[in-house]
Amino acid sequence: MNAHPDYQNPQRTINQLTATAQATIAAQAPHAEVETLTLYDPATQIPRITAETLAATEMSPVQRHLIDQWKAADLTVILMPLHNFNVVSKLKDYIDNVFIAGETFKYTADGSVGLLSNQHKVVYVQSSGSDYAHDFRYVTADIAPYYLRTIMSLMGITAMEVIRAQGLDLANSDKPAIVEATKHQLSAYLTKALAATD
Repeated sequence: MNAHPDYQNPQRTINQLTATAQATIAAQAPHAEVETLTLYDPATQIPRITAETLAATEMSPVQRHLIDQWKAADLTVILMPLHNFNVVSKLKDYIDNVFIAGETFKYTADGSVGLLSNQHKVVYVQSSGSDYAHDFRYVTADIAPYYLRTIMSLMGITAMEVIRAQGLDLANSDKPAIVEATKHQLSAYLTKALAATD
């Protein structure tokens, strides 16, 4: 799942990492059924919440497809550039379509309970100009991974891998080296995860 608004630009870090993910999956699981979602591609339908969708008594076919696709996946790779400390709007729209009571979680007397499990592996790949894992000025602003972990946990997916290409815009940072290191980390994770699903 590529969540970069500039999804056609090969110079973008997220697009390079998307290519790495696709190549690794093709090499390690050549017979796997792979579906790609490019969230900012106009051809990709991701309904937004409106007064009409809230009032609807039936789920739209597009939302039904997105939910079924999400629930059927053994492995989901989410690749996104950090935007104003949080997820980009199209990814939020996507989550609003699949985080649905009775589908991916349910309400009980004791609160929400997830309907999925850790058999559905999720890896979140985030690019950022600053270092959100170590710089004390930004650690508390690391909202996107916390938000996604919360959503996954409420769905029943309690283990979400986070891979970061960070510090890309810092002075004196070696951006190509950071990107290459992240490519190796992502490829290693996917190789291990795909082996576990065989």
